[in-house]
Amino acid sequence: MDWLAMADSWGTTFPSDYIEFMVEYGSGGISESFEVLLPNTPVLDGTSGMGQETANALADWPAANTPTETRQLKPPVIAWGVNIVGDIACWRTGEANPDRWTVVILRNRRRDPWTEYDCSMTEFLRRTFMGEWDKNPFGEDALWNLVPQEFIHRSEEFADFDDENPWASL
Repeated sequence: MDWLAMADSWGTTFPSDYIEFMVEYGSGGISESFEVLLPNTPVLDGTSGMGQETANALADWPAANTPTETRQLKPPVIAWGVNIVGDIACWRTGEANPDRWTVVILRNRRRDPWTEYDCSMTEFLRRTFMGEWDKNPFGEDALWNLVPQEFIHRSEEFADFDDENPWASL
């Protein structure tokens, strides 16, 4: 992963715990219900990943919290995960230091969809797995208060599909 190129395309570096997670594990699924997103550019080119899910989250981000100047640089939220019911895990990028960004969850199909958690990505996941929040941050229970969790790297998740999919080599 070219982290300098990613920082250049997003207008910011990424939190150190996310970079360490990606170096150690890469992108992939947790317990077949949550995907830690592949870092890619914010250009909407039809590919999935961080760019597409960030665009989805920004469509619901309150405009009052979106300063005009940041629209040209880094977005006010950047997606890092998504679950099977369409909840999107993001960082709120208001702080200059990415290690101080908070986690915000966009709950799909909710009247008041955004909830903020003052912690890092990895701490958020740990506390979710351990059931340490007042309530489940997601609209489904696969990650909530359940250990151990299973992580499957993206290449393993789609290996079976590639063997059977005639379009995989295109």
